[in-house]
Amino acid sequence: MAIRFCQFLLFAVGIAWIFYGAHESLNQTQISGFLIALSLSWWLTPEIRARAMRLGLMDKPGEERRIHKIPVPRLGGVAIYISIFVTFTMLVAICGRFPKQGGLAGIAVGGTIIFVLGLLDDLESIPAKVKLSVQVLAACAAYSLGVRIKSIPIPTTFDFDLGIFHLHGGVPIELGMWSLPLTVFWLVAIANAVNLIDGMDGLAAGVSLISALTMWAVALAVNIDQPYAALIAAVLSGALLGFLRWNFNPAHIFLGDSGAYLAGFILGAVSITGVLKGTTAVTLIVPTFIIVWLILFFPLLDTSWAVVRRLSKGKSIFSPDAEHIHHRLLQAGLSQKMTAYLIYGMSGLLGLVAAHLVNQELYLLALGGAVIAMALFFAEVLNRHRQRRNKGQRSSEPDLLPGEYNKPAEEPLADTTATD
Repeated sequence: MAIRFCQFLLFAVGIAWIFYGAHESLNQTQISGFLIALSLSWWLTPEIRARAMRLGLMDKPGEERRIHKIPVPRLGGVAIYISIFVTFTMLVAICGRFPKQGGLAGIAVGGTIIFVLGLLDDLESIPAKVKLSVQVLAACAAYSLGVRIKSIPIPTTFDFDLGIFHLHGGVPIELGMWSLPLTVFWLVAIANAVNLIDGMDGLAAGVSLISALTMWAVALAVNIDQPYAALIAAVLSGALLGFLRWNFNPAHIFLGDSGAYLAGFILGAVSITGVLKGTTAVTLIVPTFIIVWLILFFPLLDTSWAVVRRLSKGKSIFSPDAEHIHHRLLQAGLSQKMTAYLIYGMSGLLGLVAAHLVNQELYLLALGGAVIAMALFFAEVLNRHRQRRNKGQRSSEPDLLPGEYNKPAEEPLADTTATD
């Protein structure tokens, strides 16, 4: 009952904010979008988990690269997608027509295509070449609907003459025919980068959450005239935080390819529409591509290392292994929680640097502080309440999530009695 009340309260505050804080203006509904998506994802995730278990859609241990020891449902992306879709539908219905600016249509169509691809892969493994082809299709769809890297902004302080190559300060590099392949490459790369780091409880969701919060803050500074990128980042942040409640170690449910691809694709698209296209006076001094690199540093680093490592061994870049950064940290003796905290901290610090470059560090700190407070509330208040409620149960009986049922002994559940 306490959990349901908190979910309803967040949802109600989000709706109220539309009328009293955002004044029914869609470009001011970032906080509303965050709270509504958070409440929906928090409520939906255990429901999706229960249904995935009934259908036997479990990620089973066995391979060396897999860290978990017992089967865990893998359809977390369904809860995230529904939360984002329903949130945007509600915001548009209340505030008015669907905006054409900010690449929203491209993100919606491309994100849906790549989500469906990931969902099908979660249900039954799809060959890597087929997945890559559909990812390219999703990126092309987003490009055709406005998600485009048309040029690379050059700050006024950058003025280099290298003979055959000259950069004029303040004059952007127009990409022309290279706009499409570069945009497609970027969207596909970030989607796969997030999927590659999804190898440990709470890692991909937590790093994506930090990146989305940073993009929320940065987009409000560098794209004042088109704040819809900040709105997309805010809604994604809320959906990821609600999901992370059930995904942090010990995980009750995994993102799956559907969730990892979706989160990565949206982050890649928002980095284009909300950061790379920055037009404020601040971005005339700070290169926007450096800001993007700081925000997405960990996924880019881990993916680049994986590609180089596999090519040097004569393997396909799509072949999985157990040599990612989180694997190395675990092999060094760190626990999953300590590894997650370490990577979260690094991502957060780099995100703070990115926000500082556009004078948004205080806003990001406020967002981060609110998220940390909510996480502590999840872990210390609601978990303890649930544990007290179930104190009379036998120690061998699992602590079920809402909507679950007792599984046979041969299908063990995750240890949900531990504090998240």
